Amino acid sequence: MYARFGWGLSVGQWFIFLLANALALPIILGQAFGLAGAEVAGLMQRTLLLVGLSSLVQICIGHRYPVADGPAGSWAIVFIVMAYIGRAQGHEGGEILRLLAGGVLVAGGIMLVLGVAKQTHRLLFLFTPLVTGCFMLLLVIQLSGVFFRGMVTDPQTGLMTMPVAGIGLLVFIGVLLCSFSRYAIVRTYAVLMGIVAGWGAFAIFGLSGEALPNTASGIQLPALFAFGLPKLDLGMLVVAVLFSLLLVSNQVAAITAISTVVKGEQPSMKNALNGSSLASGISHIMAGGLSTIAVVPLPITAGFIQLTNDQRRAPFMLACVLLAGVSLFPAAVGFLSLLPAPVANAALLAAFIKLVMLAFQLLTKYPLDQRSGTILGVTVLLGVGCMFLPPELYRDWPGLAQYLLGNGLLTGTLIVLVMEQVWRKTV
Repeated sequence: MYARFGWGLSVGQWFIFLLANALALPIILGQAFGLAGAEVAGLMQRTLLLVGLSSLVQICIGHRYPVADGPAGSWAIVFIVMAYIGRAQGHEGGEILRLLAGGVLVAGGIMLVLGVAKQTHRLLFLFTPLVTGCFMLLLVIQLSGVFFRGMVTDPQTGLMTMPVAGIGLLVFIGVLLCSFSRYAIVRTYAVLMGIVAGWGAFAIFGLSGEALPNTASGIQLPALFAFGLPKLDLGMLVVAVLFSLLLVSNQVAAITAISTVVKGEQPSMKNALNGSSLASGISHIMAGGLSTIAVVPLPITAGFIQLTNDQRRAPFMLACVLLAGVSLFPAAVGFLSLLPAPVANAALLAAFIKLVMLAFQLLTKYPLDQRSGTILGVTVLLGVGCMFLPPELYRDWPGLAQYLLGNGLLTGTLIVLVMEQVWRKTV
């Protein structure tokens, strides 16, 4: 009886983790592109469906690890930069999204070809521990700002308020403390307990403020090419090719991170990477068809598994099926959208601590000599520096330059890749 109860809790916790990673970006993108409420709801439905299906494809034919796929923060930045540029130039949000869908499809095609040909592993020489560690560190820095801001911001006012910030901080601390508990059940379900307690606190203090949205009843299938057929221009084509390198880097980081926390027999990095590339190609093509942001394996999942000590495949797979199934019911999606963003962000931020540890373990795997230290310093300074550049500074620059300057993770990753190869080690 306890085993069944615990198994059900595990499915629920994975479901919440998948959901929490998927909910925020559709809302952010809807605001950036000026989409109507119905369009945002459709975008959220398609994103949840994609997250569930993509995660399932990855564990079945991809890297085969229990790793959650989620909207790619790196793609999100490109989407937001494009939204700013396009709207400043008088373009409609749907027209820009068609161009972005074209870029996502090109990147997906490249990943699919590499995966089918089983050639992705030949790029492994580029992703040394220094490169992967820098990628993880930049990813943490870039997304920690997003999650921390979401943890302390009142969804109703868009401002930082003491009650919301207090609950968010308590959820963050509570999840951390539970992860160190002497009781296994508390450690295993720390994230789930934190989210349930935080959601309850929001309801008790009347901070949610949102009523259940009016949605259609029954099943509603997602719309294909909701904003029209994809488009492509030269700038987006170049970005898509560059992003393919970033996607490989993301996969290496996710597989490296998860392989350090999962016990038992594991696939080789070569097989895992080729399979992950194949699955990522499929998921990017699905994202282009569903007119939503592309998803990638999330390295943060390693932190989640370390927090919960739950690496079972079956509950994860059932949670993926459940999320994909729930996305077909607009009423259920409407209810899930009521999950307070500060609570979800606080619980996810707690899992980032483990990812920071993994990043520094990779960076210090070999002694940080003058060469390695300089590469790390240049990468962090320029990559993080790009994250703080206001878009107004480079709005008149060519499109490709705007994509690079607006995405510190992409810029930093390209810098460390080039420096690591050009600056040879002295014997």
